[in-house]
Amino acid sequence: MNQKTSVSYKNEILEKYKREKGGEMSSYLLNPTRKQIKEACIWLLNRRKGSYDEGILNRFFKFKEGENKLYAIERMKGDKFKPIVNFLTGETKSTTPANLELISWLIDFRPRPLSVYLRSNHEEILAPESVGNSMYALNGVEIPDIPETKVIQRNDKSITIISQINPTLKITTIVSL
Repeated sequence: MNQKTSVSYKNEILEKYKREKGGEMSSYLLNPTRKQIKEACIWLLNRRKGSYDEGILNRFFKFKEGENKLYAIERMKGDKFKPIVNFLTGETKSTTPANLELISWLIDFRPRPLSVYLRSNHEEILAPESVGNSMYALNGVEIPDIPETKVIQRNDKSITIISQINPTLKITTIVSL
């Protein structure tokens, strides 16, 4: 397994963008413009709400306390999105961490943000038998916001974990040790 770094994070995000052209957001990101990036952010604002996404958005948009986020994005000048367009179109080879995190959110790159991506270097998951209220540990580091997660099978070679994301969606993960 290759060591994950901030450079590999940037490269994997760019590879996913090039491969999928924005995936679900391809109508906005296929040939991105500043206006399309802004519209994609507006469209996704109340739709894509992963556990770290609010922090990603706050870092990029610098929302003020209590500010209406939709209104703040609508008021944002298009120049704020130009570096993202330049990066996605290949005009520049690098961009700021805040821009890169916003791109990861727009294309639904996982794991995000960089801090979680770097933690995914570790293959060993240390999970207690029943992880009460939304916590599990990755190489000894607790990671929050995993709803209703518990280990359902464990042996010398693997751990099977089941997570109930909402009442109709359950995800089973098998981790080889």
